[in-house]
Amino acid sequence: MPAPHTRKTAIAAEHAQVTNAYAIRVTNAKYRSANINGVLELANGKNSFHVLGQELCAKAKLAWFDMEFKKGFCSINLSDAQVQILPNYTGEVISKFA
Repeated sequence: MPAPHTRKTAIAAEHAQVTNAYAIRVTNAKYRSANINGVLELANGKNSFHVLGQELCAKAKLAWFDMEFKKGFCSINLSDAQVQILPNYTGEVISKFA
């Protein structure tokens, strides 16, 4: 079931502070049709990267509007993105898109 009141132009709406998290800094990543630029905490550390269809993706701890995912993550499309891996990141991450 889709989240209520979603839109293609979603932007980072909430951030969280993390300590020693496995994260990535992305430019031009995508979730659905929304562009993602910023730092995301990964759900399963370096094991978060996977291929979905023919797209390179990463499992990120990210809420979509008011929807928290049962598995605790959503798959972010990295195929056309610039990605920097941040293995022991301390700082602010995007935690919700809306």
